[in-house]
Amino acid sequence: MKVTRIVKKDARNVIIYFEDDEKLILAFDVFMKSGLRKNDEISDDRFSSLIEENIKYHIKQRAFRYLGRRLHSESELRTKLMQKGYEKKLINEILDDLKRNSYIDDKGFANVFAEEKLKRKQWSEKKLKSELIKKGVNANIISEVLQSKISDEDNFNNAFIVASKKYESLKKRGIEDKLIRQKLITFLQSRGYDYDVIKQVCDKL
Repeated sequence: MKVTRIVKKDARNVIIYFEDDEKLILAFDVFMKSGLRKNDEISDDRFSSLIEENIKYHIKQRAFRYLGRRLHSESELRTKLMQKGYEKKLINEILDDLKRNSYIDDKGFANVFAEEKLKRKQWSEKKLKSELIKKGVNANIISEVLQSKISDEDNFNNAFIVASKKYESLKKRGIEDKLIRQKLITFLQSRGYDYDVIKQVCDKL
């Protein structure tokens, strides 16, 4: 296949025309890396390879857009890219590259996620663990991060903080103490706190 013409399609892409009326649209970065010039001869394998490189380029750019909004676990990123219809093999190649270059780091993600949820929402250890599992983080990483981020005292204090706010809200509505306790128990259970912590918090309140 012989290159007959190379035309700039827009700011990000070029169109490469071949003598057999075949054409190929490549991202500008992929085109520059290819080194293609007018009158170059390329094989069918090279043609297919360029198509694959172009797809991988777009997968990586989409991954960067997701990561630019917030940190993602590897599993989250894989799921989002799969939903866009990209081939699993190519997605895995890109994710491996992103990991090698530290753009993806599940331990770093888990640390940031845990810190944010503990400080802003006073999540329980159980709820944190559950949510990190949903995000596909390895069990060993979850265990290591939670051990470093939350102690039994932290767990109690966080439960007490959220329960205190709920307690004041219920008191203002004129609800009797016995019913308040039942509502607090249900509320703290929904936040993932275990029975012993819930009992201590309710007794203190």
